[in-house]
Amino acid sequence: MSTKHVRTTADLVRFGAAVRVDCCNCGASRTLDGLELGRIVGAVPIKGLAKRLRCSRCGIKQARLSVLPPP
Repeated sequence: MSTKHVRTTADLVRFGAAVRVDCCNCGASRTLDGLELGRIVGAVPIKGLAKRLRCSRCGIKQARLSVLPPP
């Protein structure tokens, strides 16, 4: 069994994975696939991505990211 390392949004597209974004302030959540996330922020490392995403409900830039495996 192989281990896949998802480090960038391009890796999400290649492996067919998605990201769940949870707002630390209001608790809103959204699931974004690799293509959608790539359109929003481009090909960037996932490590610094939480600082760039703004909550659509409360407008705060405090997100918690979780990489979801492919379906």
